[in-house]
Amino acid sequence: MRPGNKLLATIFALTCSAGTQAITIDGGWADWITLNGVGSADDWIPNDPSVKYMVDDQSGGSGDYLNPGYGGQAFDAEAIYVKKDSLNIYVAVITGRNPDATGWRWGDIALDFGLDGTYEYGLVTRGDSEGIGLAGEIYQVDEWNVGIWDAPDDHNPNPTTDYANEHPTSIQAGTKLGNGGFAHSPMNAVVGVLGGDHYFMEASIPISILDAQYLTGPFMAHWTMGCANDWVEVDPPGGSVPVSGSLSLFGLGLLGMLGARRRQMM
Repeated sequence: MRPGNKLLATIFALTCSAGTQAITIDGGWADWITLNGVGSADDWIPNDPSVKYMVDDQSGGSGDYLNPGYGGQAFDAEAIYVKKDSLNIYVAVITGRNPDATGWRWGDIALDFGLDGTYEYGLVTRGDSEGIGLAGEIYQVDEWNVGIWDAPDDHNPNPTTDYANEHPTSIQAGTKLGNGGFAHSPMNAVVGVLGGDHYFMEASIPISILDAQYLTGPFMAHWTMGCANDWVEVDPPGGSVPVSGSLSLFGLGLLGMLGARRRQMM
């Protein structure tokens, strides 16, 4: 990494507010949400208000139709949560899809920096024939697998549409950068008001292995299963942890130092 990139990475780390709730990657959801034991809409709300999240639990009715596909609870992507600290980007997902189910398996966690529709990085959730790598490995991605939908309710086993590419499933080709944290578990508790089986995964992605050019802008975290019958994503505006005033000023000071250093090197 060039000296300038290292300083940008330092700025990114220092401008993430300290003192927020720590995340331990152990497959336990208590770091993220608190369940009341009987099922409530509040079950989905994160414990830490700095966490950005999206909830897409099923809306009732027959429960067969999902967005864009079908399959009900067994293919439901229900919630995704994202936060940052000075060392990692953390992502958690809740799904109705059993990781050991036959057929379509869990997809990988995808990150789109710049919100340009290009998912530059992925963290592997399952090491199997649907993608490359082992669980917890992080890749700079050259090519993604996609699901079986050209658009919602428009099935195609080999889709090529923008819609399909906007919802990548697993990493097909790329360069391994290193390892993050990853753990998962079945949720042996009632979640939400609609019931059904739920499964939880959480991951940590070290900031240090990402290209510093991406770290000061917005990004999207996305997850779906191998068929892309349903998906969840969230784009933390400005990053997932608010920046305190003092750290913001300190970050601006470091940016000034970086500018001065560049002028000296010219």
